[in-house]
Amino acid sequence: MNSLHACAHLNLAAWLSALLFSVIGNLSQASEAPAQLAKTPQAYGIEVIVRTGENFQTENDVWQFVEAAVQHNLTAINLLVKQDEDGAIGSGTTFYSSTIAPSAPGYERFDVLQTLLNATQNTAIQVIAWMPQFHDQVAAKRHRDWPMLAVQQGQVQPYTGSRQKEYFVNPLHPDVQAYELSLIKEVTSKYKVQGVMLDWIRFDNYNMDLSDWTRQQFQKLHQTDPLTLDFSTPGAALSQWNEYRTLGVAKYVRQVRADVPASMRLGVYILPPEFLEVAQDASKFNSVVQSLGPMCYFNDWQFPIEWFWSSCLSSTVANAGKAEIVPAMDSKLTDAQYAQIFTRMRADYPQIKTISWFYHGKWTPELMARIAQLSQLSYK
Repeated sequence: MNSLHACAHLNLAAWLSALLFSVIGNLSQASEAPAQLAKTPQAYGIEVIVRTGENFQTENDVWQFVEAAVQHNLTAINLLVKQDEDGAIGSGTTFYSSTIAPSAPGYERFDVLQTLLNATQNTAIQVIAWMPQFHDQVAAKRHRDWPMLAVQQGQVQPYTGSRQKEYFVNPLHPDVQAYELSLIKEVTSKYKVQGVMLDWIRFDNYNMDLSDWTRQQFQKLHQTDPLTLDFSTPGAALSQWNEYRTLGVAKYVRQVRADVPASMRLGVYILPPEFLEVAQDASKFNSVVQSLGPMCYFNDWQFPIEWFWSSCLSSTVANAGKAEIVPAMDSKLTDAQYAQIFTRMRADYPQIKTISWFYHGKWTPELMARIAQLSQLSYK
């Protein structure tokens, strides 16, 4: 073998050796890739909870909102289709074309729900109808037997809220339930929404409802007039009263499930389970809903931030069954607070895949960009 052939042979051998090393290295890296990816937290799905009156005055507002939503990878828009609060817009008025309830002022010719469905038609964004139930001025004024009554200062009177004048109806009355259910059926039959999120399916405290109808029904079952109870003292009698109300609320959720399309996603925004006085126990209806949205707003109740994961989420998990947990997240926290929350959520609640971001005011592209960034951070 002459020197020229020897050099060529050595160069070829070196080239083959280098090629083999490269292939083996690539195969080795490929085999390690799944394990490496499995350790990297995936971004949370991004839903937003949208107050209609604060965000959409024109059709152009809707289209611009959706354009920003697509840009920032939102997965769902939970649209308020029936007003929940009392103020300039009364609770119970609608933001869609209803033949049952009146339109919200200024929306008589503006069907926001249909406009949003049109705007999202060629996107991957789901539209969820956010439908408050028993906080409803329209219903409270429709029939004299429907308002929710509470005992206050020794008098039984309509419950009007704890801070400002609000209107509530009795969650247990069959005619009230039939009315609220008719609105849900109207939306789910006329509009191609992907789901419904119920809200305000609860009481505000132990001392309600004390209408004649509720008192008579409870007395038939337990031979006790609930008006004689001491609502400030825990005990067997108060537990019996609360269980009666809790079962009534759960029965209503099961009725909603039976009356909406079987393929449609049904969820419920819930208060922290430790708030027993509101008679809302998800463990009694978790088998018929696909998602639960715990409202763990620790700032609102002046709880320490640890309460978010150590109490609100932990008790929700205990009551959720197979329902997906999609926490309603306050959009006004600090970066440091989000870092604490997400670190614990990723470590302790890996089953949570999506966050539903709530903002009371107007959503802006800048705010969407911020929550999109926060949803991708791992805080390792």
